[in-house]
Amino acid sequence: MRLVSGKGIILTRPAGYNDSLAEKLITAGYRVLERPLLSIEPMALDDAAKQRVMDLDRYHVAVFVSRNAVTHCMGHLQHYWPQWPAQLAWCAMGQRTAEDLRAFDIQAIFPEKQGAVGLIETMDWSDVSKVLVVRGRGGLETFHDELNDRAIQVDYLEVYQRIARLQKSLAKEMVDLQFEVVILTSGEALASLVESLDGNLLGKLKAIVPTQRIAELARYSGLNDLLVSGSVSDDAVLTALASI
Repeated sequence: MRLVSGKGIILTRPAGYNDSLAEKLITAGYRVLERPLLSIEPMALDDAAKQRVMDLDRYHVAVFVSRNAVTHCMGHLQHYWPQWPAQLAWCAMGQRTAEDLRAFDIQAIFPEKQGAVGLIETMDWSDVSKVLVVRGRGGLETFHDELNDRAIQVDYLEVYQRIARLQKSLAKEMVDLQFEVVILTSGEALASLVESLDGNLLGKLKAIVPTQRIAELARYSGLNDLLVSGSVSDDAVLTALASI
């Protein structure tokens, strides 16, 4: 790993999700500023959501879009399902999410290319007619639209919500401490960053994002110096940083 003398990296994931990457960055010689742009809060299940949990065995595939989906869903599933339905296929949008599912004795399929498109390309959907997607409130519709085009029914189980956390001190910290790179992992975090900084400072940041979709949103928001890592994994971020 290439050592970098003092380059300042801003980490923006919710509290508790930056620790592993922060440790690796510091070991590699980077300076780290942790400023979460979102907080994650669980959602109570309404009657329709509870019914979907109880009907888990009626789905062919259960898809978890994030680690937060695992954190905030598995307690509900375990309450009704002491043993998992035998015919159910489990999927995760990324490797870290799949690793979290292993703690529940679930071997999930995950794509090498993180995200909805990668999972659609990885799975054989020919015998699938009904899918449960576990996500946060108001997630992307890409997965839903792609599967609907294949005549597959997609139901959502929304178990958490993202709350924006504006970081009004970030502008001063960027200037005073010379932090020039920000790691963004979602469109919601990007929106919170835009609200936290003025346009001039946004234009001075280099942003590392996991997907082309978020890169497009970032460019539209005024971030012009962008690098797509292809994943939110620590290794992908470190590889992207090494190319700067």
